[in-house]
Amino acid sequence: MTILKKIGKWFLILLGALIGFVFVVLIIIRINSFGEEEPFLDEKGNVLPNSIAMHEDMTINGVPQRITIRGKDKNNPVLLIVHGGPGAPILPVIYKLSGIDLEDLFTVCYWDQRGSGLAYNDSIPDSSITLKQIVNDGLELSNHLKQTFKKDKIYIEGLSWGTAVAAYMVQKQPELYHAYIGSGLMANLSLSEELSYEFAMSESQKHNDTIAINQLKQIGKPPYVENSKNTVFEAFEIERQIVMKYAPIKLDTDFNFIKSMFLDNGLTFSEKFTDMINSPETYYPAAKILQPTTIDMNLMRDIPELKVPVYILHGDNDHFTETSVAKMYFDSIIAPTKKWFLFENGTPGVQVEYPEKYRSIYLNEILRK
Repeated sequence: MTILKKIGKWFLILLGALIGFVFVVLIIIRINSFGEEEPFLDEKGNVLPNSIAMHEDMTINGVPQRITIRGKDKNNPVLLIVHGGPGAPILPVIYKLSGIDLEDLFTVCYWDQRGSGLAYNDSIPDSSITLKQIVNDGLELSNHLKQTFKKDKIYIEGLSWGTAVAAYMVQKQPELYHAYIGSGLMANLSLSEELSYEFAMSESQKHNDTIAINQLKQIGKPPYVENSKNTVFEAFEIERQIVMKYAPIKLDTDFNFIKSMFLDNGLTFSEKFTDMINSPETYYPAAKILQPTTIDMNLMRDIPELKVPVYILHGDNDHFTETSVAKMYFDSIIAPTKKWFLFENGTPGVQVEYPEKYRSIYLNEILRK
C-alpha cells in the first residue's frame, strides 16, 4: 500500500470518528432539549411547591413576545428584566451560569422584546418595531405581572438600551414600580458615542492598530450616517468590536459553561441552533431597525425626573455607555432617592464581572427600601 493510500485510509477513519462524535454530541443535546424550563427542586428532588419556572410566547399588543418567568417562591417581589441591544436579550440560563440570577429573591421575568431573540418573527412588520411600541409593550407586560402575581408594584431593571426603555416606562406609569435599576445607563447616546469613538481611536493609535484605525476613519465620527460602504448599524458594530478589543467584558465562557448552556432544557433543539446563539452579529433584526433611533436617545433631555427610587450600577471602564455621561445624568436626575454604584474596572457587563457585589446591592440596598 502506497503512503498516499495509507494517509487516505487514516483520513477516512478520522473523518468517520469525527462524524460519529458530532452525531453523539447532537443526540445528547437533543435529549436535553425539551423546551421546558428547569424546575426548582428541594434536596429530595421534588419541585418546590410555590416555585415557578416557565416560558411562553405571549401576545403583547398583538405581537408574540417571549417571556421567561423563574422564581423559587411566587410570594417574592417581581422583577422585570429589560434587555439591552437594542434587540439583544440574554438567555436566562446565562444568568444562572454566570451566578447573577436573582431567582431566590424575586420572581424574575426575562422579556424578549418584539423582533428580538426568540421573539423574532418574520410576520412582525418592521414599522411596528419602534421605541414607543416597545415601551407600550413593557407597560402592558408590567400590568400583566402585577395582576398574575397579585402585586401592587414590581421592580424593573434595564440593561444598556434597556435602561432607556425602562426609564420611559417608569416616566409614563410610575405607579407600576417600586424602583428603577439601571445597569450600563444609556443617558445620552450621541454624547456617549463621541467619547466612545475617541476611546477606540486613542487605544488603536496607542497600540499601532492600523486595521482598527482605518476602520474608524472609514465609518467617520458619530453620529454615523449611511453611506456606500456602511449602514448606521454596521458603523455601530465596527466601533463596538474595537471597543470590545480594548475594554472586553470579563466573562469566562469555558467548555463547562458552553456545555451547560447547550444541555439546559429551557430551549428546544432548534432554538439552541438559531443564529441568536451561533451568529449573534448577523441575527438581531430589531437592532438593525432601531439603531438609527438610539443615536437620538437622550434621557437628560427627555426624562429629568423619575418618581421612584433610582439605583444606577456602572463600570468605570464602560465605553459602550460612557461612565462620565451616565454620572452626569445621575447627578442631574430628580428622584425620591437615588444611589450610584461604581464598579472598579467594570465594563458594560458589571453583573457578570462582579456577581457578588451585584447581588449584595439588591440584598442590602434595593430590597431594604
